[in-house]
Amino acid sequence: MTAPHHTPIYYAIHASLAGLLAGLMISLTANGAETVILKDGFVLQGNVRKEVTSINDPATGKTFPIAKATGLDMIDEGPKIVIFSTHARQLGEVGKDVKLRPDYKAYTRFNSSRRSNHPLPSVMAPRDRDAAEFNDAWRRTIHVNLPGNNFDRIEQQISYIDPYFVYLWSSTHIWRLGYRTSEMDPAKVETLLSTHPELIEEKDKPDALKRIAKAKFKLDTGWIDIALQDLNSIRKAFPEGIPTEAREAFDKLTKEIDVAIAGRVVREAEFALESGRYSFAQDVLAVFPEKTADAKQTEEVTKLMAKLKATQEQYETGKRLLNVVIDGVTGLDHANPMLAIAGGPSLAVVPRKTLAPPLSSLVAAAEEVNNELHPDSANRIEFFVNLAAQVERETRQGRDPSKRPEELLATAISGWVKGKNGATTDVKLALGLWAARETVLSFQRSNDVDTRNQILTAYKTKSTLKIDELAQVISMLPPSEPEDLLFRTGDSVPLREGLPSGVYRRKIPAGRDGGDISYLVKLPPEYHHGRAYPVLIALTDPNVDARFLLASLATEADRHGYIILAPEWANQFGRQKEWDYNGDDHVYVTAVLRDAIRHFCVDNDRVFLFGAANGANMAMDVGVSHPDLFAGVLAMGPIPRWVGFFSEYWKNAQKLPFYVVTGEIAGNSVLNLRSIFEKWMPYGFPGLMVVYKGRGVEWYSAEVPVMFDWMGRKKRVAGTATLQLNTGARFKWTTMRKTDNHFYWIGVDEIHERNLMENARGTVVPAEIQGDIAGNNVIHITSRGITKISVWLSQEMIDWSKPVGVNINRTIARGWKARVLEPRLDVLLNDYRQRGDRRMLFLEQLTFDAIP
Repeated sequence: MTAPHHTPIYYAIHASLAGLLAGLMISLTANGAETVILKDGFVLQGNVRKEVTSINDPATGKTFPIAKATGLDMIDEGPKIVIFSTHARQLGEVGKDVKLRPDYKAYTRFNSSRRSNHPLPSVMAPRDRDAAEFNDAWRRTIHVNLPGNNFDRIEQQISYIDPYFVYLWSSTHIWRLGYRTSEMDPAKVETLLSTHPELIEEKDKPDALKRIAKAKFKLDTGWIDIALQDLNSIRKAFPEGIPTEAREAFDKLTKEIDVAIAGRVVREAEFALESGRYSFAQDVLAVFPEKTADAKQTEEVTKLMAKLKATQEQYETGKRLLNVVIDGVTGLDHANPMLAIAGGPSLAVVPRKTLAPPLSSLVAAAEEVNNELHPDSANRIEFFVNLAAQVERETRQGRDPSKRPEELLATAISGWVKGKNGATTDVKLALGLWAARETVLSFQRSNDVDTRNQILTAYKTKSTLKIDELAQVISMLPPSEPEDLLFRTGDSVPLREGLPSGVYRRKIPAGRDGGDISYLVKLPPEYHHGRAYPVLIALTDPNVDARFLLASLATEADRHGYIILAPEWANQFGRQKEWDYNGDDHVYVTAVLRDAIRHFCVDNDRVFLFGAANGANMAMDVGVSHPDLFAGVLAMGPIPRWVGFFSEYWKNAQKLPFYVVTGEIAGNSVLNLRSIFEKWMPYGFPGLMVVYKGRGVEWYSAEVPVMFDWMGRKKRVAGTATLQLNTGARFKWTTMRKTDNHFYWIGVDEIHERNLMENARGTVVPAEIQGDIAGNNVIHITSRGITKISVWLSQEMIDWSKPVGVNINRTIARGWKARVLEPRLDVLLNDYRQRGDRRMLFLEQLTFDAIP
C-alpha cells in the first residue's frame, strides 16, 4: 500500500530515537476517546495523553510510569499523534454544532505471528517503484535496498482498518505504521475488504449485506461517488429486488448516501460563498437534492440561498443605480433604447455630454468604482444605494428629487474610498477623498524618488485630509498596478498531467545574485480585484518542480479562495539543492509577496507560508524571521536546523501559528521538531505538531484539507503595543542576520558585527530586542547586540495628544525628550510603498542609537 504522491521512502534513524518515540506513544492512563477543541475552534479527536517517563521503586523493584516534567501533551488520533498546548484548549462542554468523527465499523486481522524483532535498517529504499500487493491474509513482503548492494525483506500485516485510518505492523521488524484510509487507492481498499472473513462472498452468490457493508465503509471514508456506484451495482446484482434480510440496511444506506450528497452540496456552497465564488455557489445550490436531504440540511441551504440572494441583490442594485446615475449625467440614458436595438457595441459611437468640472471628475471616479465593485464590497456604497433608490422613487412619483446627481455620485465615491461610514454628499469632500486615493496609488506606482517627492509635496499643499483618515483610505485600496485579467502578463504555464489551468509564471528583478526571481501564480476561480483574497506561498523542495507542489494544493486552494504563489527558489541559478539559512534568500518570499500585492488584491492579514521537505525548512526559517508578515506557517516533512538557529529563533514564533507534519521515523525531523516544541508548548505558543506513526519524510495528502481548515481559522495578530502570550509569558525577538529586522512595530536597523551569523567562527550570541508601550505613553525598549533601533507607531498604539517618552535599557533614550508626536505623511506613504501592507499601517517612525 503506497499512498498517492509519496516520495520514495528513506529513513535516517538515530539510536536515540527509540526512547524518544516510546515517550511519545505511551499513555499514562487508558483514556477513552476525547474531543479537544482549541480556542480557534479547531477540533482534535482521539485519546488524550501526557508524555511519561518511568521510575524504579527500590523497595519493590517495580517500574512505574509517571508524568514527565518536560512532557508534551498530545492526542492519539489513530494514524497520528497531535502535539498541542493545553493553554490553547477551550474549556467547557463540546457544543452541539461541533462536527465530530463518529464511531466507525472496523475490520481486523490478527492471524500473523511475530517471527523476529529486527530493527529497521538505518537507511533503506524500495527496490521497486511499487510495493508488493497485500494478499488475502492482508500480508505482504517489501524488498528494500541497503547500503553496499545488500537488501532486506520486511514483512507487513494490516491488522486494523476503518474508514478513518489503517494500521500496519511488521512480523519481522520493529515497525508499525498509520495511514489515513483516504490516502489509499479505493480499488485496493475494495480488494482488502472483499478478502476479509466477514465480507467474503461465495463464488457466483452475491451477498447483499456484505456489499452494503463495503459501500457503507467507502461512504464513511468520504468516497461518496464510489459508494453511490456500489449502491447502483447492488441494485443490478439483484434485478428482482433487494433480499428481505438486507432491505432495511439497503434503505438505510440509500438514505445515508442521499444525506451525504446533500451535505456535500451544503459544504461546497459554504466554501463558495466564503471565498467569493458567487456564480459557482448559485450553480451548486441549484442542484441541491431537496427531496432526499434531511431537515437540517434543507434549513442550512435555505439560509445559504438567502445570504446569496441578499448579497447579489445588494451588488446588482448598487451597480444598476450607479449606472443609472452615470448614464443620466452623461446622456447615455437617452441612448439606451437605441442600444437595445442596435446592440451593446454601438455604445462606442453614442455621443456623451461634454461635462465640466467637477461633474466630469465625479463621473470618471464613479465609473472606476463601478468597475471595482464586487458583491463582497457592495456594502461600501450602501448609503449611495439608499439615496439613489429614494431619488428613483421620487422621480417615478413625479416629485422633485431630494438629491442632485452630483450629490449621489459624491456619496458613491466617498463611501467606496473610505467605507460606508465615511460616505458624504459633499462634492468637495468626496473629490478630496478620491484625490487622496489617486495620490497614494500614484506614489505606489512611481519608481522615481523625485517624482514621489513631488507627489508628496503637491498633496500636502492641496489636501486637508487627516493622516489617520488617509490610512483608512489606504486600507481599502485596490492593487496599485492591477493585472489585466483578460490579457495576463508573464508566461502561461502549459498544461501537463495533473497540473491545473490558469497558472502563470512571473519574473521580478530581485534575486540576490542580480538575476530575476521567477514564481508561479494561480488565482482562485472568479477572482476580482474588488475583493481581498488570502494567499498561500508554496515553497517546494529543490527535487520537486514548483508546478507539482502547486498542483497538489490547487484543489483545496480553489475551494477556499486562495491565491497560490510558488517561488521557483532553488533552481533560479542552478546552484542550490537545499535550504542553507541564508537571510538574503528570503527575497524569494518577501519580494514575491510584494510583487503579488502590487498586481493582485491580497488580504495582508491572511498570508500563509507552506513548505514541503527543504521548502518546509525555508518556510519555518522565513516565518520566524519575519513573523509580522504571516498569519501562519505550515511545514510538511521539515528537518529544521536546531543547533545554531532554532535554538535561538524559537522565541520569534510567540505570536505566529505553526502547523507541522512529519513521520515518526523521519530521523532529525522528529528530533529537531521535538526540541522546538519542548520550548513552545509550556508557554502556549500557537503551534501543532502532527506525527504519523511509522512513517518518514513524505507527502501526507490527507493533511491538506485539514491544513486549510486550520488556516481558515487564522488571522495575523495585530501589531499591538504589547505582544504577550495568553500564559503571561513574553520573550524578546531574536535576530542574527541583517535581513531579520522587523518585528511588528520594532525595527532592528543595525546589529553589532559580533552578533551576526555571517561573522560566526563558533557559537553566535544573537541580538535581542523587546518592546512595550505602557498606559502612560512611555515606550520601553530592551535590547542586546543592537546599535540602532526604530519604533513604528500606528494610530492605536499611543495617545497622540500626549507627550511620548522613550526608555531604552531602563534609561531615557539618548537625545530624546518627551514630546507630542505628529503623524507623518512621508512615513505612512513610504512604508506602505515598501511593504504593501494595507492592514498594518504606521504613521510615525522614531530612530534611536543603542548601546550593543
